[in-house]
Amino acid sequence: MLRHLLCLLLALPLPAQKVALSLDDAPFLRPSPRMAPPAQHQAMLAALKARKVQAILFANGVNGGDTPEGKALLRAWGEAGHLIANHSYSHWDLNRDDVTLEAYEADVLKGEALIRDLPGFTKLYRYPFLRAGNTLAKRDGFYAFLKARGDAIGHVSIDTADYLLDERLRKRLEKEPGADLAPYRALYLKHLWACARFYDAWSREVFGREIPHIILMHSRLLNGLFLGDVIDFFRSKGWTWISPAEVFQDPSYALMPKNLPGGEALAEAVAAERGHQGFVKAWRAKASDPDDLLFSERRLTERLDHLGL
Repeated sequence: MLRHLLCLLLALPLPAQKVALSLDDAPFLRPSPRMAPPAQHQAMLAALKARKVQAILFANGVNGGDTPEGKALLRAWGEAGHLIANHSYSHWDLNRDDVTLEAYEADVLKGEALIRDLPGFTKLYRYPFLRAGNTLAKRDGFYAFLKARGDAIGHVSIDTADYLLDERLRKRLEKEPGADLAPYRALYLKHLWACARFYDAWSREVFGREIPHIILMHSRLLNGLFLGDVIDFFRSKGWTWISPAEVFQDPSYALMPKNLPGGEALAEAVAAERGHQGFVKAWRAKASDPDDLLFSERRLTERLDHLGL
């Protein structure tokens, strides 16, 4: 039955779907070729304003959130009508043995302190690396911590590896400032579309229905350059951009999956909790177009290498 469903989903365009935009690691003030971080933010804000799309930023301190420049940029997003949420202060991985629950909770509070007075502040928390704990004590202890504070998880339903493309693009531009951006843009859109198709199909299989999506992208040079193209591309495929708040109202986003190690994209976590295996293997087996497999970091890296990007 699963294989039959996957054949249909791969062969036919998906029906119109709803998606919201999230950008992690804001404000990300790392020096950049072609476009400095403030200009990246200005470009992203302009693209969103022109297309009437609201985003949610997940901010942390170590990526510039604890600097006057970073705080000013985050405030500009809030004043423009976008949402600001917590991505911790230090961007630690809760699945690491050397990260204790107590230290992690303190770091989360330190991250919230940077943004709670900003316009648009929203009580959502997104795990760095989407990792929610490698032990029962850490996973469930942090769930209890969130509940006690009235916070919700900033789940992801469509994961992406845009940061890999960003790293490759940065390295190219550092060596060749005038390098052609078109191949990076084309591969980026193919990658995002592969991720959208893959995770939408997985979500339908897990939940038995369409769910509104939240896509994980990053505050990076790549999106300073191409965010408007991304929004237009999804619209051209029949998808509708909606507000993050509308997505998180769906009951699927209130779940606290009991998979271990904890975390990952929502469909993956819930499938693991239920012991439902085989979706990824079946999807790979039925893919007839190599572009359908570009959701995979390994496949994306191989394509970048093949294209010399």
